[in-house]
Amino acid sequence: MRNRRLFIPCLLTGLLAAPAVHATSFGLFQHGGRAMGQAGAFTARASEPSAVTYNPAALTRLDGLQVQGGLDFRNSETEYNSRTGAFGAKHIIDFPPSAYVTWKPGGSSFAFGLGLDAPFWTKTLWEPRLFPGRFKLRDFRLTLFELHPVVAYDLGGGWSVGGGLRYVSGSLEQNDNVLVSVPFQGLFVPVEVERNAKADVDDLTWDLAVHYTATSWGWGAVYRHATDLQGDGDVRYEPRDLVVAGLEAPIRQLLATGKASQAFEIPGEIRGGVWFAPYPELRVELDASWQSWSSLEGTAVTYTPNPVGRTLTRGGWDDTLSLRLGVEGNLSDALLLYGGVALEPSPVPDGAVDPGLPKGDALVYAVGASYSFPAISFDVGYSYHAHDERSVRGQEPVPTIAGTYSGDEAVWGFSVRRRF
Repeated sequence: MRNRRLFIPCLLTGLLAAPAVHATSFGLFQHGGRAMGQAGAFTARASEPSAVTYNPAALTRLDGLQVQGGLDFRNSETEYNSRTGAFGAKHIIDFPPSAYVTWKPGGSSFAFGLGLDAPFWTKTLWEPRLFPGRFKLRDFRLTLFELHPVVAYDLGGGWSVGGGLRYVSGSLEQNDNVLVSVPFQGLFVPVEVERNAKADVDDLTWDLAVHYTATSWGWGAVYRHATDLQGDGDVRYEPRDLVVAGLEAPIRQLLATGKASQAFEIPGEIRGGVWFAPYPELRVELDASWQSWSSLEGTAVTYTPNPVGRTLTRGGWDDTLSLRLGVEGNLSDALLLYGGVALEPSPVPDGAVDPGLPKGDALVYAVGASYSFPAISFDVGYSYHAHDERSVRGQEPVPTIAGTYSGDEAVWGFSVRRRF
């Protein structure tokens, strides 16, 4: 047992020292401190109430009534550099929550669960007033919550199936700057205007899952159907840096508040994983996640009326394959340590980059610990997302100017699990 305890920290150290390679955490794939500390590699085990998200079929392994609540602490940094200057996005700290409850009646083959978490939570707000990419996109904010009722059935022999409905709701905000020629005293005066469009978006979709577990190994797979987010809201125009007296009134008349129809599609995902236990105190899992971002269609913003005659659209993205490796080991009956690494490719190629979603591929390092009492457990996880620097053109009013985007993200996850 002593040798095994020595081996576990060595394995965690090896994972965290893995070399950086080309691999972005795009959506939120880590929920709860335990799974976050293993870089999201939890599809095959899913041995806590966050299984509602990771693998609903695994709920049949959770006896009785169990609840879990948690909070993420997300700290993201993004920079743009070119010969024009160096610019940083506004520093934002977010706290997306998560909550899960599962129930398996005694003697029943059925299990039920309900989850509330955030499948996508991103904000990129460029702070300097002279950021050169503001005419392409100045702010992008997509914050979503997912309400997820699920049911699972135990088929016997270690097999189970499950699935549920997913109601996704939140807000989508996309803001840019435009140049407008305003008629004034017989002349056309160029004026820079901030265009701000915000809409509430939602969709009802679903997922299906399968789970198998044996004594020292198991596997699981989940299919999550695409989420087609659409909604309507207002678009507002705010002139800036006016130097001609009396110009604001004709601008307001020309650019009255209008409507904006927005859409953003999160494509379908196929996620699978396998775990094995070299010995009872140590468990290793490898997960893979494929998303069909090349099928992306609903990304346009439609303005009504559109006095500027320019719209925001996206396209030409790539499919992604993410790989996640996690390991956890018991140092005692109460103390559990874990770690992981993940390769998270961005679906946005260099030629389709915009200031709203600028980060490159990411290598994710993770570590964490859990401490358990007979009926309650406390989990803490940390992950660091190191994004590739990416070279781009077409971000500035002079399209030939080359620039680079760079950034990283630090995420803490805290959760509490209660077994009744």
